[in-house]
Amino acid sequence: MAEYSDVSVNLRPELLKAIHFIFKEQCNLQPGWRVLLISDSHTPQHITTAFAGVAMQFDAEVLEMRVPMGPHPAYQPGFTWDSLFSHSIMAAAEHADLIVDMAIGYADFMVEIVKWGNTRIIGPGDATGAPHMDDSLIRCLLLDDPFQIRREAIATADIMTAGKTLHVTSKEGTDYTVDISDLRGDTFHGFLWDREKGEWTSNYQFTPGATPGVVIPKGRGDGVLALDGLFLYENVHHIPREPVLLSIASGQITSISGDPYIANRLQDWLDGLNDAGCRNGPIHANIGLSRHARLTEHLEWERVRGGMVFGIGDNSLLAPFVGADFETSKSSVHWDVQVLRPTVVVDDTTLIANGIVKLQG
Repeated sequence: MAEYSDVSVNLRPELLKAIHFIFKEQCNLQPGWRVLLISDSHTPQHITTAFAGVAMQFDAEVLEMRVPMGPHPAYQPGFTWDSLFSHSIMAAAEHADLIVDMAIGYADFMVEIVKWGNTRIIGPGDATGAPHMDDSLIRCLLLDDPFQIRREAIATADIMTAGKTLHVTSKEGTDYTVDISDLRGDTFHGFLWDREKGEWTSNYQFTPGATPGVVIPKGRGDGVLALDGLFLYENVHHIPREPVLLSIASGQITSISGDPYIANRLQDWLDGLNDAGCRNGPIHANIGLSRHARLTEHLEWERVRGGMVFGIGDNSLLAPFVGADFETSKSSVHWDVQVLRPTVVVDDTTLIANGIVKLQG
């Protein structure tokens, strides 16, 4: 990868401080709450132990469930969890006040839990765990200002909700436009709870949170994306040596060119899927706000400040998490791509200019 992310088998005291912030400020964890921790073989034991221990300091009741490792995030939509695990998690979730998900991410049974409305879910490290998670949490929660990020995310989402057109350009060749006139902007700021207002803001969030944006209906958006940032597809993460160009017409990729290694390998992967929806998109568009997120294999790369991330493929699982009600794209895969230095304009408001965030919350 282009940047270094520390992977350690040792418990760092800073992690305990980051977890305390998550439980107090982002989850409003209360004495007597029942907390369900979900992890897998990819999640270091010292991380789950730290979450359990800090939750106990809040006088919460804690249950840990460890499941087999799921697929690479690109394959989440088409993956079917064994009924033993999905039914067990749903049964435990019926009695939980808070779920800390470090293993599942997007799954149909997690969508059902969110729909219940009485159980809240926080997903450290985008809910898929990984050995880099503690490093990401420490940097992006303790070195960043999560409250300022939340303010910026709310302001961004409000502009997108009120806006009619999202236009993204870049010096590398991006020129993409999508109608957002009937869509709601989403904050993705990482907070289930707003302590200043004393109110719940969501019942599902990833942390660290720094990716406000919009989930896009099937068949919408036209132009070209010149991608110079990180690619998450197949079972890999790649950064191109030269931009990869995706040509898009009515919300579907019509051609792929540019960096020969990634363009050819990506095309070969998509051709082999036999999946009509794998080229649908973008089906979400999000800007990054974190000053301390890095271009590493951890999904923190989606939060790199001033960049923009686009999802391709499935958003039928993502849409219910944000309460979207429109025709979604269905696919067995969901892959993500990045523009590092975009200019992002909603109507007449510039959110990012050449990779520099202009909007202040």
